[in-house]
Amino acid sequence: MAAPTHDAPRPRKPRKESVEIEGRVLPVSPVLDALFYWMAERDAIRRRKAAGEAAPWTNDPILAEYKFTNVFRVFDRTSQYVLRNVINRGSQDLYETCFRVMLFRSFNRISTWELLDSELDLTWANFNYNAYRRVLQEGDVDGAIYGHAYILIAPNAYGGRKSYENHLGLLQHMLEDGLPEKLVNAACMKEAESIVSSYKGMGPFLSFQLLLDLNMTPHFQFSEDEWAICGPGAAEGLQKIFGCGVKGIELEVMKYLRDTQYKHWERLGITDLPRLHDGRLGIALVDLEHSLCECEKYARVKYPRISGKRKTYKRLYLATELPLDLVLPEKWTPRGGTSGTPISISHLPDNEPLTELEDSDPEYEISHIVREALIPEGGMEYLVRWVGWTPEWDLWLAESELRDAPEVLKDWSERRNKRKRRPKKNW
Repeated sequence: MAAPTHDAPRPRKPRKESVEIEGRVLPVSPVLDALFYWMAERDAIRRRKAAGEAAPWTNDPILAEYKFTNVFRVFDRTSQYVLRNVINRGSQDLYETCFRVMLFRSFNRISTWELLDSELDLTWANFNYNAYRRVLQEGDVDGAIYGHAYILIAPNAYGGRKSYENHLGLLQHMLEDGLPEKLVNAACMKEAESIVSSYKGMGPFLSFQLLLDLNMTPHFQFSEDEWAICGPGAAEGLQKIFGCGVKGIELEVMKYLRDTQYKHWERLGITDLPRLHDGRLGIALVDLEHSLCECEKYARVKYPRISGKRKTYKRLYLATELPLDLVLPEKWTPRGGTSGTPISISHLPDNEPLTELEDSDPEYEISHIVREALIPEGGMEYLVRWVGWTPEWDLWLAESELRDAPEVLKDWSERRNKRKRRPKKNW
C-alpha cells in the first residue's frame, strides 16, 4: 500500500499586504497563511490517526517532528481525561461537579488526581482541608504534584507556606462563597470570568481556562464563539502575524480571523477544513485563541527570522501507531443532550479502552529563576518567573518540579557562578 500524500496546497490568491482593524492599518506577515494551513493540517492529522491510517500522517516536516496541541482544546490530553475521569465519574450535582473540576485544575496533573482519589473521598460534601493537605504533603516528597499548566497563585495568598496549601485554601473559599451558583446565574462567559477573577489568585486568563473546563459539564451553556481572552502565547502569535499594532485590540483581531476564516481557506486552496465533528466545520473563537499559541511555536521553526520573544521550539514528537478514542460532551454532539456523558466520535466502540491521548495542554513556560533558598526538609527551592507574567506571579518551586526544565536550572547555575567570580568592589 502506497504511503498517503498530504501535500500543502498552493495558494490560489496572495494574501493582502495589510488589513484595517479597529481603525488600525496592520501589516500582514506570512504567518497568517501558516495559521490557517496549520489549523487545517493539524486537525487533519488527528482525523487520519482516528481513522486508523498508518503513519506518516503528514508530509509537513515540522508537524512530523515537533509536538503541538490539537486545534480543538477539548481533544487535548488533559481535557479528555477531565471529561472521562473527573466530570463523568461521580455525582452530577452542581457543587460536586464544580468541586472536582476545580480540584483537578488546581494541580493539573493526572497522577496527583489519582493520588488524591486513592486516599480520599473526592466530594465537596466530605471535603477536609487537613486531610487533603496531608495527602499532598506526602505526595510532594516523592516528586512534583503539579503539571505544566496550573493556576499560578501568589505565596501566602491563603495563609499557606506551600503552594498546594494555598490552592486548597482558594478552592475551599470559592466553594464556600457559592461560586458555582454565581456562575450558573452569569449571563455570558465574559461575566462569569469577571466573577472568577475577583478571587485572589485567579487572573483573567486562568479564570477563562477554568471556565472552559466547567463549560464541558452539563451545568453551563456559555457560548465559546462570542468572547475569549487572548493569553500570552496567542498574543505573541498575533504579533507575529500583524506586528505590535495588535496590542490592546487582540480580541477584535481574533474576531476578524474567525469571521474571515473561510475566505482564507478558499484563498489558500484548502478544502479539508478543521471540524469538531462532521456536523460542525470551522473554528470557534476559543479554539482560534488556542491555535494561535501553537502556530506561534510552528512559526519559530518555519519563519525563524520573524521576530518574537522566543526563537526556538524543542518539544519533539514521537509517533505511535496506537488508535485514538476521543470523546465530546454529549451536548456538543449532533444528537445533543443535557447529561454529562462523554460521547465517542472515533471509529472505535464506546467501551474501547483509552490507549492514547493527543499531547497536550498549553504550558506556562518558565522564563528564568529569580533566586533560590534552602528548605528545612533539605534540598532547594527556586523562585521562578513565568513567560508573559509579571513578578507578582513569581512562584517557589521545589527542584523536583523543575526536572522538565533542565536548561532553566543550567542557566541559573551559570548566572550564579558568574556573580561569584566577579571581583569585589574596592570601595
